[in-house]
Amino acid sequence: MKKAQLLFLTICTMYFAEGQEAANSLNTTLKWGPSGLILGNISLQGEYSFGKQSLTAKIGIPVNSHHTLKYDGRDAEFDMKAISFLAGYRSYFSKKKLKGLYFEPYFKYVHQSSEGSGIGKFSNRHVYLNFTNEYNGIGLGIQLGSQFLIGKRFIIDFFFLGPEINSASNDFKAIENSPNSSWSWTSAESKDAEWDIRSFIKKFPFLKNNTIVRADATNRTVTANFQGAIPGIRIGLALGVAL
Repeated sequence: MKKAQLLFLTICTMYFAEGQEAANSLNTTLKWGPSGLILGNISLQGEYSFGKQSLTAKIGIPVNSHHTLKYDGRDAEFDMKAISFLAGYRSYFSKKKLKGLYFEPYFKYVHQSSEGSGIGKFSNRHVYLNFTNEYNGIGLGIQLGSQFLIGKRFIIDFFFLGPEINSASNDFKAIENSPNSSWSWTSAESKDAEWDIRSFIKKFPFLKNNTIVRADATNRTVTANFQGAIPGIRIGLALGVAL
């Protein structure tokens, strides 16, 4: 009986040691962030560990994302695509590689393009509008998060607090595309076009006070151009494997 118990303990010890050795040999992760699909990209993330520290990188591959937004009180349909890049230096508070609470300064770049269409109302006349929007932003942030290793290889990375500041530009344009309409806007229609865009960007607190709005009556176009600093918060979840 004692021999059987000793054999069982020996097998358990060997199994635990092998599991620890396998876990300690893992130094790379490949992950996918599902929230990137909302903004119009497939978010692929990688991490290379060298002890309690690691280097991280994320690339966002453009993919179409469809959204419905309110413009002049009506639904406007938008298709969005984004390309992004992020690089960080991660430090874990635990003694285990790729596991536990971490602190991560990071750098990021985002370019997002959007196209859409909707209906507005200028001086009691319904107009059909085509929209385009181009956003570019470069930012720095500090991320707090926690990474979990489930089993030997499955990774859950939860980044829950990441304040950041971005230097950004945003160019929004609305062009009338109404059927059988080729005349220039009247003064009243130009003012309505400007008012509609100002009302639209009021939904975004850091854009409304730093955006220049112009109406081009001859070309039936109104633009809103922003350039300045935009604060933000990075939060999300990534799933993957350790290699």
